[in-house]
Amino acid sequence: MQIMVTMTGISHFIDCKELEANQDVILKKEPTNKYDKEAIAVYVNDTMQVGYIANSTFTVAKGTYSAGRLYDKIGNEAKARILVIFKDAAVLVIQKDGEDFHDY
Repeated sequence: MQIMVTMTGISHFIDCKELEANQDVILKKEPTNKYDKEAIAVYVNDTMQVGYIANSTFTVAKGTYSAGRLYDKIGNEAKARILVIFKDAAVLVIQKDGEDFHDY
């Protein structure tokens, strides 16, 4: 099963129209985040933050992992690919060694 996650808060960083399906992004853990100890930020071009991985039952899309569930499955950074973009959220698939990361 592919590991998919929900990216939220996009409009706090950029216009959603700037993102595209199949675009590669980088996930970076934020262990010093004062609001969420399992925070995982999402970046494009390694420097421009575009959102966070959802970690609330109110923001995690059905069938996707929360940041807390993903946190111990990745290192400090991971790669992902955007599958679909919504109004202020997107679904990403986690990548490992250039392939979709599966959780068996």
